[in-house]
Amino acid sequence: MLQKSLSGRSLNNSITSDDILGKEVIDKDGGFIGVVEKVLIDPSLLEFIGISVDKGFLRRGLSIGKNYIDKVAEHAIFLKIPVAYEIRGKIVFDRDGKEVGVVSGIDLYGEYNRIKNLIVKPYSLFPLVKEIEIPYSYVREVGDNVMLNVAKSVLEKGK
Repeated sequence: MLQKSLSGRSLNNSITSDDILGKEVIDKDGGFIGVVEKVLIDPSLLEFIGISVDKGFLRRGLSIGKNYIDKVAEHAIFLKIPVAYEIRGKIVFDRDGKEVGVVSGIDLYGEYNRIKNLIVKPYSLFPLVKEIEIPYSYVREVGDNVMLNVAKSVLEKGK
């Protein structure tokens, strides 16, 4: 059905909040991030500014700005980027393949999706072992695991 618009613009190709709410959010690498919970609109400019994503039971949601959205497809919303928070829980290896620990947190540059530091919990039998803060410049590659470009001894010297 054709809709009339007071603005003079055709609304036939527009999408509604119903078209977005409940859709899966997929990152650049094809990873499932969560489900769209809310559509975010700037109250002053009345413009779409992003989405709020529900990551599931007992997991904290996140907001994603419109600049990070690649496209809204029929069954999902696709992002232009991998989501920085998805690095949590990955095992960290040094350049020699030695296990360093598990990413327990990240330190971002402000509200952006750029990682400043990784917070890594070393493997240890002692529960009081402190976490290590690793500058992101030490990261060579992120995939199923995190590979560093430095040896574990370099990290231990920094303590």
